[in-house]
Amino acid sequence: MTSLPADDIASPTSTWDLVPATVLSTTETDGPDRPEPRPACEDVRPVIAGHRLIGACADGPRAAQLMFVSDAEGRLARAAEDGSVEPGCTLEELAGDLARSTGRQLHPENPGLRRVLLVRLDAPELPLLAALSGTGFTAVSRHGWSVVVFDGELDYWAVRTGLDETAVVLSSDGATRSFEVLLAGEDPADVTELDSADAVCVLEWGPPWQPAGGLPAGSGRTPAGQFEQDLVRLCAGGTSELQIESVASVFDLDPAETNRLRNYVGGGSTDLVLESVLQLVGLPVLAAKIAEGRREMADLEDARHYEPTAMGPALLRGMTTEPTGDGLMARYQRAVLRRPELLLALAGTEAALGLGLAGAARRGGSGARVLGTLSAALLADAAAESAYWATVRRARRGSARAVPAGLLRRFFGLPEG
Repeated sequence: MTSLPADDIASPTSTWDLVPATVLSTTETDGPDRPEPRPACEDVRPVIAGHRLIGACADGPRAAQLMFVSDAEGRLARAAEDGSVEPGCTLEELAGDLARSTGRQLHPENPGLRRVLLVRLDAPELPLLAALSGTGFTAVSRHGWSVVVFDGELDYWAVRTGLDETAVVLSSDGATRSFEVLLAGEDPADVTELDSADAVCVLEWGPPWQPAGGLPAGSGRTPAGQFEQDLVRLCAGGTSELQIESVASVFDLDPAETNRLRNYVGGGSTDLVLESVLQLVGLPVLAAKIAEGRREMADLEDARHYEPTAMGPALLRGMTTEPTGDGLMARYQRAVLRRPELLLALAGTEAALGLGLAGAARRGGSGARVLGTLSAALLADAAAESAYWATVRRARRGSARAVPAGLLRRFFGLPEG
């Protein structure tokens, strides 16, 4: 939850926290084949008014998004008789009243929200991600990036807050959408100062926000009315120019491309807008299709599920997983997996050179120590290549396992790229 400064409102508590909620739209049928969604805000307003709650509402095609504020004990802010702000009922009490009065269910989280993490890790690195984070997820890789859908909300947050790689989070519930850039070592969710919120790399689309209808007529000039106006303004803030420029800077967009991004942000919340932005910044558009529900992981032949394991099995699985990127290490690993006999040829060459250098070192001389060191390194590399060949051979016989590219680079002493 995000804290609001207490100085901005008349409140007996030190801070108020944002509390989101969702009410699913019901369906009315004019005919047997014509279901029409009925806006949820119309039904919930009388209940919210009965509690005099300060809130904001945005009506989407399948659900209404609500936003309230609560004190440290979870009591929602309401308008007192004199127009000031005071604690009222809890979200659970409001949900019970709403269910009794309208039959609608109030959800503290959005049940229709689909969230996808697009992270700059290739397929061989995903088993290690699952092992290190202790999370389960399904992923598919494209061009060195991986589209990840987590088994649960806690798994998502565990990975999000511990990432050391640049990543993008796509969110959509069919009405409200967002494109959020996570920079390595920084999480925009940690931003709690409203003055700093514009610096977050987030692009947002969605239906317009309006007062939830809980305040009596003529409350606009009261502290409660002003607080509700601030809340609506905060929810309806949209995407600032600074946020657009921040995203453009992360992906090195030129002025023409930045203007295209600005046009996308200024347009409507359609099911193609996330795909358009991904195409513009050069990331796999498959992530947007999954976030919008147009594609499912279960329908992708190369999608794989990952469970947290010990480091050993994770390394082995990565070592025999074919990468999708175009870097030097990815090309090397693809060649090895397709023609593992190359490893034996390389190991044999290194072993022969190592033995020759060892003989020269034994004869002594000023360079004996250097020759001995080089010999030991070559023989060690030959042994590693032979072990890698054995692992690949076993995998090709039916026991597939994999190493993250970063570990392979360090293991074989290859350069980055």
